Amino acid sequence: MQAEKMTSSTSASESFSRSSLIIIKIWVAALFSAVTLLMFPIVSSAYSVNVDGVPQWQSELADRSLTAVAAKLPSNNAETAAKIIKTVSEKLFTGYRAEVRSFEPDIINVLLISTESSTKWVIELTEPNIQSPALEWFRKDSNALYGAILPLIENMPLEALNWCDTGLRDEILKIMKEKLPGWRASFVVIAEKDRALFKVSFTPDLPFVLAVNPKFTSNTLPTLIHEDLKEDLMERFTPFVGIPVEWAKFHSEDITKWSELVLEDRNIVQKTNSVPKASFSAASVSHLNVNVESKSYNVGAWAAVYAGTSDKTAEVGFHLGKIVQLMPRWDMEFYGEGIIELQNWNTEGRLGLRWSPWGDVWLGGEWSSKDEMWWGRLNIDQRLHKPYFWLRVREDGEINTALGWKATSYISFELHYDSRDEDTVSLRMLGNL
Repeated sequence: MQAEKMTSSTSASESFSRSSLIIIKIWVAALFSAVTLLMFPIVSSAYSVNVDGVPQWQSELADRSLTAVAAKLPSNNAETAAKIIKTVSEKLFTGYRAEVRSFEPDIINVLLISTESSTKWVIELTEPNIQSPALEWFRKDSNALYGAILPLIENMPLEALNWCDTGLRDEILKIMKEKLPGWRASFVVIAEKDRALFKVSFTPDLPFVLAVNPKFTSNTLPTLIHEDLKEDLMERFTPFVGIPVEWAKFHSEDITKWSELVLEDRNIVQKTNSVPKASFSAASVSHLNVNVESKSYNVGAWAAVYAGTSDKTAEVGFHLGKIVQLMPRWDMEFYGEGIIELQNWNTEGRLGLRWSPWGDVWLGGEWSSKDEMWWGRLNIDQRLHKPYFWLRVREDGEINTALGWKATSYISFELHYDSRDEDTVSLRMLGNL
């Protein structure tokens, strides 16, 4: 990181490149050490170096350099070794003077003391071109980054950047992996009259989020409503297109909560007293799984066709229900169903009452206008890409049941059984409307 007295902008490469100067200094130090070694007998060294007076990240850099020098020093003259370490330290570590002492055998302690008045460092973070709400999350993350960078440089002489610029950059990049994953930072230092300006700008790392694909499921709202909610949500996800996938993973919970809040503001969700639950999975084409269930109503419609039986024809049906909660987590539904056979236009009406003792399981009974009898009913609600089951038992023992699979939001397949038919077993395909 190169520090220059200027008021105009400096490129990142300029601010971080004085490698040639550092190489020259290292060669000078090495030459000095070599000359010294010629003056003393070569004895195996056991010196270790401990550097204090600077932050840990600087201390580690200085330790590595001085340890390499100490490895070549004679072990029979601690005073001379300390003098050599002091000279090398002041040649390499510009911005500091060195006090070198050996408090213990074979341990050289180096204290680095700033040679200039304390530099006033000002950190300036340049925000990327992203939109809210991603921008608000970035500001929160960058504020945390600001708080982590400041202790690294606040007491550091500006001149020290001649030897520790790469170490500082590596330290900041290490912090960014924790605070701002998926973003790449560029650094510029501008030396001004009364301060040093440390500018940080950000660019996203590949891969990017290119699109978000919401998938809706509901057992209480018509599928057509899902599509309206889906289209609206896809438009709202525009601010997330172009952000890094890693950063999207970092904020998966925030994106999930934001999606739920967006849906809660929709008029249809409020009127139906529905609760949206979302789950976001970050990728180049990210997925958002949303389940929207009404706490007050159950509305659905379907069309069905049969295969493998001559007893049944294509049909359409609807379900209208009112949900009440008798006890916490114990819902009860009063409902009505209507079914129309499309070939002969026969109709069936059902009125029923059911309750949910747990999860997706419903138990109840219903009256059928077709046979004017009561039916007991057990339902395990449909879930996308999962099996489901329903069973109806008439008061005289007749059975109507099915084991199904919900393949998509719109299509389900069932293995259907009806003891009243000649062809008792058939295949049934339902279109959920």
